[in-house]
Amino acid sequence: MLLTDKVAIVTGASRGIGRQLALELARRGAKVVVAARTVEAHSRLPGTIGETLAAIEAAGGTAVAVRVDVTQQEDLERLIATAVDAFGRLDVLVNNAADTRGSNAPIQEYPRDNWLHQFDTNVHAPFTLIGLAVPHLIAQGGGVIVNMTSGAGDLVPTSIVRSRAGEESPIRLGTLLGYATTKAALNRLTNALAPDLAAHNIAVVAVDPGFTRTELVDLLGARGFVDPEGAAPMAVPVATVLDIITAEDPLTFTGQVIRAQPVAGE
Repeated sequence: MLLTDKVAIVTGASRGIGRQLALELARRGAKVVVAARTVEAHSRLPGTIGETLAAIEAAGGTAVAVRVDVTQQEDLERLIATAVDAFGRLDVLVNNAADTRGSNAPIQEYPRDNWLHQFDTNVHAPFTLIGLAVPHLIAQGGGVIVNMTSGAGDLVPTSIVRSRAGEESPIRLGTLLGYATTKAALNRLTNALAPDLAAHNIAVVAVDPGFTRTELVDLLGARGFVDPEGAAPMAVPVATVLDIITAEDPLTFTGQVIRAQPVAGE
């Protein structure tokens, strides 16, 4: 897919991988809809949708910014409507926004509100946005949907879990049960949708960025939860997503989890 004059929505685009991806899509000629909750600067994390929009425009690109809480259906409906009203079409949807907070509490103490919010953000929002986007993608003769996932959603044999106990890791956040479960659900959603959407020339692909050095990772590093030096630069997953979107035939990747970085043991 050539990106000139194509229209792409990127959620979670105020910072991190989403912001970098939005900038690169615009640099390659796409019209970008920058979506996220952050309008005012966060007290601990940099980045707002306005700043991403300004960076795109300063580089000569075209974009609009939409404040969106992805847990609210009316916000998701407004996001799709804004994209189509502003640019007349939709070609690419990147579901990047995620609730990464999680909890390492044991299941008997796991906060239900946390669990439900992660499903609202990490599963129900992509499900809803895809459903809203698909009619517009069909109208254009096809398109690409990318769901940003995580290796936390992988099934891991118990024998490997035990063998890794006590190993040094750059990530020291515990199990994060809700985050892991929602990413596994997102992977299966991607896979289950693929056959039906392929009939309309729509590729739906999950991309696992791997451990990536975002602003959040630097913040967690300052608190001792991760080692940022073990993380890859954001350019790595951004390049993977762009390779899929601009592939001669994105359907080659549909229904799969594509890794931006090698997985340990593979």
